[in-house]
Amino acid sequence: MNVLHIKVSPDLAGSASRIASARLIEKLRSRHHDLHETVLDLAQKPLPHLNAFTIRAFFTPPEARDEAQRNAIRTSEHLMEQLFACDTLVISSPMWNLGLPSVLKAWFDHITRAGRTFAFTPGGTKVGLVSGKKFTAWWPAAACSPTGPLCRMTSSRRTCARRWRTSASAMCSLSADGTHDPLSRARALSGALETIERLF
Repeated sequence: MNVLHIKVSPDLAGSASRIASARLIEKLRSRHHDLHETVLDLAQKPLPHLNAFTIRAFFTPPEARDEAQRNAIRTSEHLMEQLFACDTLVISSPMWNLGLPSVLKAWFDHITRAGRTFAFTPGGTKVGLVSGKKFTAWWPAAACSPTGPLCRMTSSRRTCARRWRTSASAMCSLSADGTHDPLSRARALSGALETIERLF
């Protein structure tokens, strides 16, 4: 079993998302003794955001790319190789200013590419080209209302999963409300860990 584990929080020691996803990996490892974990730590090694040159290289046919363009998309190609190689994708991320941290958004931008992870049909709709993955996202959210920030983050996750042709049954989103507040953090994290024990 190959797991791609994406970590986002810059709080390396005290992050609720890191604590919870570490426990999740432990649970998976106890059930899958052959588990191989690939860690992508976006806090310690942030990805470059896309620029005009890289985007043009994405849409240039492979046979027409020059050396500079091939170098420009090297990071994207490597990230997609990691995605295609995994059986399970685990993302642990905080929520900042009502949305995804920019380093995680950069990862989605690098791996969401026409012709590689999704394709356009003659009618203009999008069809996913990544299949057979289990997708677990961990959001230690400050607000979990149906129209709140977590809802928008979950919507982003579902949109990308649909583009990759990942079924709804293969997606799991975990959250903890109140990790931003020292008074409720311990209770929220404890509840989240109990959820992991119950579900995995």
